Amino acid sequence: MTHLNKFVLAIATAAMAQLAHAAPIALTNAGFEANWTSVAFAGSDGHVTFNYAPTGPNVGWSFGAGTGVAGAYDLLAAFEGSRFALLQGASNPMSQTFSLAGAMDVNLSFELALRPRYAPGQVVRVSVDGQTVGEATAATGWHLHALDLGLLSSGTHELAFQGLSGSVGDTTAFLDDVRLDGQASRALPEPAGLPMTLLAAGVGLVAWRRRAR
Repeated sequence: MTHLNKFVLAIATAAMAQLAHAAPIALTNAGFEANWTSVAFAGSDGHVTFNYAPTGPNVGWSFGAGTGVAGAYDLLAAFEGSRFALLQGASNPMSQTFSLAGAMDVNLSFELALRPRYAPGQVVRVSVDGQTVGEATAATGWHLHALDLGLLSSGTHELAFQGLSGSVGDTTAFLDDVRLDGQASRALPEPAGLPMTLLAAGVGLVAWRRRAR
């Protein structure tokens, strides 16, 4: 490979790196479809059965009091699949750990819905490593919520959801389709700065060709 080709390849590589898209970060049972081996308690209102604090090898989440998994609801279908998580009243957190191989800018998205025919007002707190990163209010029907979790270091982190509303009657939020996406932190400019990068690269190429004469 000639010096010129190497130079052009380096420019292209740098440009493509700036255009890299976020990649999914693995979560276990992010749609709450996995079967469990036991539950702390199961109760039904005639429309749906709440399975509180399910456990099992594929459950993925640690469910605190007031949280669990429900499904086959005749008043509200799951956003995806046939099951969804629940956060009833002032619940304890439900959480899962995830790992990053390197520092990443991380974004979270999830679907949230209010339990039909029961009190409104359920607010869900989202935290990472014990620090609140946002809150979302459950509304009628499924609604997409997205949060920028910022730059997270390499290693293990904990994502948690917690119901907050314990004084507005029996109110429950349903949670489904939890997703994490991350983009590796880097010193390269953002895509908005790509034209300047290419301009600088072009100037460098002209200077290199003049020296090569």
